[in-house]
Amino acid sequence: MALKKLLSAGWKHASTIIFVVGFISDSFLLPDFSEPITKYLGLSYLLILAVILPLREWVVSRNTASTIERRLFSLLTFGISFFLGSSLSFVFVYAMRSAALSVSWPLFLILLVCMIANEYVSTHNYRLTLDIAVYFIGIVFYAIFNVPILLGAVNDFVFIVALIIASVLSFLFASFFRKTSETAEFESPRTFALALGVPLFVGMLYVLNFIPAVPLSLKHSGIYHDVEHSSTGEYIGFKEKESVFFSSLRTPVFHLTSDDTAVYYFSSISAPADISAPITHVWEYYDAATNKWIPSTTISFNLSGGRNEGYRAYSKKEHIVPGKWRVTVKAGDNRIVGRMTFTIQAGGNASVVEEKL
Repeated sequence: MALKKLLSAGWKHASTIIFVVGFISDSFLLPDFSEPITKYLGLSYLLILAVILPLREWVVSRNTASTIERRLFSLLTFGISFFLGSSLSFVFVYAMRSAALSVSWPLFLILLVCMIANEYVSTHNYRLTLDIAVYFIGIVFYAIFNVPILLGAVNDFVFIVALIIASVLSFLFASFFRKTSETAEFESPRTFALALGVPLFVGMLYVLNFIPAVPLSLKHSGIYHDVEHSSTGEYIGFKEKESVFFSSLRTPVFHLTSDDTAVYYFSSISAPADISAPITHVWEYYDAATNKWIPSTTISFNLSGGRNEGYRAYSKKEHIVPGKWRVTVKAGDNRIVGRMTFTIQAGGNASVVEEKL
């Protein structure tokens, strides 16, 4: 009896469970964005949804409710939930890899809202609107990720081009979709509103700097006592030995000794081949009196993508003072690729180890 109740409860929430499974599976399985297969994988999700979303509405429009049609409707609904979850994972996994949570948290909030709505919205009309909204989110971010690769640059103009392409594709889908059923026709004003509203909303997030500099992602970063560029082309960093326990959850502490003339920050940025972008390391210190981060030093580079090790660069800060610091890696003037926060302490014992970068 208990097993029967468990299975019944599981079936009731099956679409949400499948939605989450689609998200989690890709969270672990998606390759790095610099891999060519990635864009084909994301495209396959969108193409499958472009087929099964209208197909489900066609089944609804027949209005015969035969056993086969009921089963097909359930199968298509579960398929839509799975591939919508996969499409969202495509967005949020790469956003998570690209920048700190403090930068990309609005995207995770969107994910949470979609999951909650997927659980509680059961009326077909509103469920249809939700599915279309999530699908358009997938289209917009697929364009944002891939148009820079096609144009070979990451900047504001490329982002605007991506939004225009996504809007056109969304409107074309909405025009076709409205013909699949009476429900789709009735909901078409909302569908067309979403085709315009979703790209505009994402554009607003971009203006507010809540969109990371995808498809660039911070592959590795660290704070060092010294960084050397060897004759073989390797970078060698000298960093403090970290505690094994929960080191990734703590803000790193850099012990400034009398032998240190500067503090070094090293970053490796993963970027698809043929992409170029201006990159900066912005050194900032935290002013406790004003509760603000104050820019101190900015070092510029020119990124060229395609390296397996990522685009590697380091900068140094001389005459640094104890306190809370961070280095923000940016593409162009504002688009954040990643960020590292750390604390400078004067004195103390620093056990330094060598690390190949």
